[in-house]
Amino acid sequence: MKFSLAGAAAVLLGGAPRAVDAAVDATAGPTVVDPASTFFATAFTEYAASVTSNSTGDLWPTCWADDDYVYTANGDGQGFGNEPMAAIVVNRIAGMPETGLRGERLAAGDAVAKVHADSKLYNAKPTGIVAVDGNGDGRDELYLAVQDLRYAPAETAFDDAPNASIVKSEDYGRTWQQPSGPMFTDHIFTTIMFLDFGRSQEHALTLGPEAAGYVYAYGLDHNWRDSYTNTVPSPTSLYLARVPRNAIQQRAAWRFYTGTGQDGRPQWSADIGAKAPVLTDERRLYTDLLGEGRHDLSVISQGGVLYNAPMRRFLYTSWSEYTFEFYEAPTPWGPWQLFMSKDFGAQPWFGHPGRVRIIPVPGGHDIPTPEAGEGEPACAGPKNGGYAPTIPAKFVSPDGTRMWLQSNWFLNVACGLPNYRFSLRQLHLSARQLGDPANNPPNPMANLARPERGPFPIERTAHYGRGDYFNNGIREESEDSFGGSRKQADFWGYTWKDEYWVDRVVYTTGSMFSDGGWFARDLTVQVRQGADWVNVTGLTTTPAYPYDNTAGPNKTYALTFDPIVGDGVRIVGVPGGSATFTSIGELEVYFDGRPPR
Repeated sequence: MKFSLAGAAAVLLGGAPRAVDAAVDATAGPTVVDPASTFFATAFTEYAASVTSNSTGDLWPTCWADDDYVYTANGDGQGFGNEPMAAIVVNRIAGMPETGLRGERLAAGDAVAKVHADSKLYNAKPTGIVAVDGNGDGRDELYLAVQDLRYAPAETAFDDAPNASIVKSEDYGRTWQQPSGPMFTDHIFTTIMFLDFGRSQEHALTLGPEAAGYVYAYGLDHNWRDSYTNTVPSPTSLYLARVPRNAIQQRAAWRFYTGTGQDGRPQWSADIGAKAPVLTDERRLYTDLLGEGRHDLSVISQGGVLYNAPMRRFLYTSWSEYTFEFYEAPTPWGPWQLFMSKDFGAQPWFGHPGRVRIIPVPGGHDIPTPEAGEGEPACAGPKNGGYAPTIPAKFVSPDGTRMWLQSNWFLNVACGLPNYRFSLRQLHLSARQLGDPANNPPNPMANLARPERGPFPIERTAHYGRGDYFNNGIREESEDSFGGSRKQADFWGYTWKDEYWVDRVVYTTGSMFSDGGWFARDLTVQVRQGADWVNVTGLTTTPAYPYDNTAGPNKTYALTFDPIVGDGVRIVGVPGGSATFTSIGELEVYFDGRPPR
C-alpha cells in the first residue's frame, strides 16, 4: 500500500491546501495521514510507559514458550542483572504487568551470537525471537534472529545492517547454537521479525493444518529503520517468508512470499530475489523541523508482528523517530492497512519519574530541564515515544482489546529518566461494530466526552501527554500541540466504540504563547464515518473565533451544526504562530437535537 504525499490541509480539510500567511507555510511540514483501516473503531496507547522493570537495554523482541515464561533479548545493556553490559543479552520474564514482572539474565555476548561483519564496525543485535517445538521432543526450542548492525564510525552508527543469522537454544536460552556464517547477506532480508502466534505458536493453526507446520518471519532490506545518513536506502517495504519448524536454521529451506495466485492463495519461492512486499508505505514524516533533530523520516522499521487471536487480526507495530505507525491485516500477507499513527512530537521527551525546572525562552516555548530545585514543579509528562515497539503475546487480554506495548528511548531527556529498559504501556483497541447508533436521545446536559462514555482522545500531538485534560471537567488547564515541527493542520477530538448523534462541540482554549496556541484559520468540526472524516454542515461558532492570540487563554467557544452520526468527532484547522500549534483546556460534545438548518 502507498500513501499520497498530498498536503495535510488536503487530508484534513477536504480540499487543496489553502494559502496562508508567512507564519503557516502550506507547502511545508509533515504529512498527516488519517488511518485507512476501518476494522478498529478505537485505537489508543498511553503517552508513556506505565510499567517498568529492573533492567537496562533496548529492542526486547519477545516470545511466549510452553514453560509459560516470556523470553526476550535486549541490545546494549545488562538485561535483567548486574553482570557487565553486552551488545546482546537473553533474558526470561515471569509475572504479568498488572501484578509485577520478574526478570532473569540467561546468556550474553558472543555466547549468544557472534558478529559476521567487521567487528570494529558492526556488532550483533536481536531483531526477533520465536518459541516452537521444531524437533518434536515435546519441549520448545528458542530461535533468535540476530543482525550485524553498524556501530562505528559514530556518524554512521545504526545506519546499515548487512547480515543476519538465526541462533538456536534447546535449553530455554542458557546455551546457543550458532551457524558458521550468516544466513542472509548483502543487506537483503537482514532485519528478521518472527510472526508471534502466541504461546508455543499455538494459534498457527488459524492458517490451516499444513501451513501450521511452518514458522513465519517478516523481513526488511538494508536497515532496521530509516538510514539517517543514507548509507543504504531506508526500508519502505515489509517482506514475508516461511520455513518448516524443523529447519529454521537451514537457509535453503526458506521460502519467500511472491504474491497471491488467481485463487487468492499465497505463492512462495526459494528465490529471495523474487520476493514481493506485503506492505509498502513510502510516507516521509517531519520534513520541516523548527530546530535540531531528525528530518524526513521513513515509517517502516523493526518492530513486531502479533496475531491477536481473539480479534482474528494480525498487527504490525512500526515507528519513525517520533511516531508509532501501526497496521492491521486479516492474513499474514495482507492487505495491510494503517490503523494508528501516534505522534509524540520531536524530542526532548519527558521521563518518568523526575522533576523539572522551567527555563523561560523569550519569544518561544519555555523549556523544561532536569534537576529541579526544592519546591519546583514536577514533570508535566511523562510523555515519550520509542523504537522497536512490540506486543508480548502473553499480556493480551482474553477478548484481545487490551494489550501491553514495549518500546524504548534514550536520548534528549527534558526531565525525568529515559526509558532504556524493558517497560510497557497499555494499548487499547476495539473492533468497529455495525448497526444503529447508540441510544443517545437529545440532552443538552449530557456531555458525550465524559469518561463514562468511554471516549479515547485523539490529537495531532500532545506536548505534555495530557490527553486526560480534554474531558476532566476543568476548563482552566492547558495542553498544547507543540511538537517541534511546522504543521499545516491541527486537531483535537475523540473516538468511541459506538456511534453517537452529535450537533454541538464546546471548545475551551488553553494557554496562549508568543509562538502559537491558536488556530490561524479554517476552524471547523469533522465527524468520522467509517474511515472518513467528513465536514459538518450548518456550522456556527459562538462567539466568533478571532484566529489570533486573543482566542485565549481558557476562552470557550460553542460550535453548533446540523445533527450528524459517527463514532468520532474533532475540531480541526490551520494552526497559528511561528511554531504552528494550538492549545486546549476542554473539549465537550453534545447532542441537543436541533433540526437541521
